[in-house]
Amino acid sequence: MGNAMKAMRFPVLFLLGACVVLASAARAEIVVRLEATAESVPVHLEPDDGSPVVETLSRGDVVKLSSPIKFRTHWYYVLFVSSRSGRTLTGYVVDGLVRKLNSTLKVVDLTPAAPAIDDPAEFDLRGTALPEIEWGVPESVILRSEGRPFDREHSGDMEFLRYHRELLGKKCLVTYVLIGRKLGSVRIHLLERYANKDRYVADYNSVRDFLNAKLGSPRYDNVIWKDRAYAERGDDLGTAVTSGTLSLSSEWAYRDMGLRISLSGENSEVLFAAEISDLKTRNPTSF
Repeated sequence: MGNAMKAMRFPVLFLLGACVVLASAARAEIVVRLEATAESVPVHLEPDDGSPVVETLSRGDVVKLSSPIKFRTHWYYVLFVSSRSGRTLTGYVVDGLVRKLNSTLKVVDLTPAAPAIDDPAEFDLRGTALPEIEWGVPESVILRSEGRPFDREHSGDMEFLRYHRELLGKKCLVTYVLIGRKLGSVRIHLLERYANKDRYVADYNSVRDFLNAKLGSPRYDNVIWKDRAYAERGDDLGTAVTSGTLSLSSEWAYRDMGLRISLSGENSEVLFAAEISDLKTRNPTSF
């Protein structure tokens, strides 16, 4: 078990995400996003299957959760920018057709945003091995391996243990996610800001190519443009990501694990995301 826990720290890099811009010091907020996991996800005007459909999401589309309360037991109220009109809309989606990204994940680093890095180092992937994680271990095992977290949070039957770590040459926020008090997922937040936004796309492609070489082609490989006119103009991809126009995501299944990386943004904020999850404890189509 000890070796398995040690293995968790290193591969955690492929794991989750990076909110790399903090707007100000001493500010914390709940940020919850939902990703469409079905090929077609209707957004209804009211929480009812018979209600008019205001928009239809495609697999991989990301929307904001506007209320922590489910309506009529299984409807989420969401906020999103329409891919057709460009207007901000709201509506309801069925919970089984979406999955939470960064579930109730707080911005916990309250220090002022670090200066943007002009020439960031590349991910050090040399000699990197794929992880061997012992899923289902209790909190006590993680604490013995990692020590006391600098932040912890409970949300329903989920618990989040957070650590600052340097992984593969990058400053990261590591989050262990316990589901029903047992380890079900490991996530990462990259805590580095890049001056050149195209570097996020380059880093995403670098990690994606590495995983392709190790695991073969991903089972899902999404390139989603909110504005096709923007894509046709051929502007910088980094700018498209930070404006929320372009989002990228890829998923692999490996033994008992699901591996996912994603890159998205909004209002100059970037979410460079990765996650590794136990397929036995989550829906294999959405891990």
